Amino acid sequence: MNRRGILSISATLASGLLALLPSSTVAQQGTKLLYRHYAEADERERRLLCKPIILLLVSIIEAVLHDLHTRIKTFTIEGVQNLATSAGDYIRLKKIDEFEKYIASAKKHDLFNLADSGFYQQLDELRRLRNRIHIQNTRNDFERNECDAFNDDRKVLAEKALEKTMRTMAEKFTRIHDHVDEFKLPWDAHFPTSKFLRAKK
Repeated sequence: MNRRGILSISATLASGLLALLPSSTVAQQGTKLLYRHYAEADERERRLLCKPIILLLVSIIEAVLHDLHTRIKTFTIEGVQNLATSAGDYIRLKKIDEFEKYIASAKKHDLFNLADSGFYQQLDELRRLRNRIHIQNTRNDFERNECDAFNDDRKVLAEKALEKTMRTMAEKFTRIHDHVDEFKLPWDAHFPTSKFLRAKK
């Protein structure tokens, strides 16, 4: 793929990303497509693909946290499995409607059981990085050069964060439905997989 094609993919994803995310199939197919191009790309092209990959992975994390908070607010009779009553009561009373607030809520109630691991700080770093979707970078977050800000190390950080997020949803806050498909990772898993989270073959 040439540079123009990569930049076209990046621009398309950046402009329509959040609108597409309600469909898990679209999000999954988007990650699969990007990782296929990443595997075939040379080093220069891979650097360019890090931004759309990170944007997509972090936006999926936001969508999952939004879904969890929506379930907590609306599943008032059946509840959400393994959620402390105090956490549910708190979340139902608060207006939690943006990524930064989802992360703060998850941290306050340690929804991921990762209080001392730095995980919530990593999520917030990825949130700030995701907001670098805007090329002008008026907040001066991270390195000035986009290829330095969206680098391979941060791509791996986003992969690990999404894995931990999906694992927690699958194992702790399981949906009691047989129509929820497993999430197939388009990269080699960083952690042991669960029955709902499968590494690429």
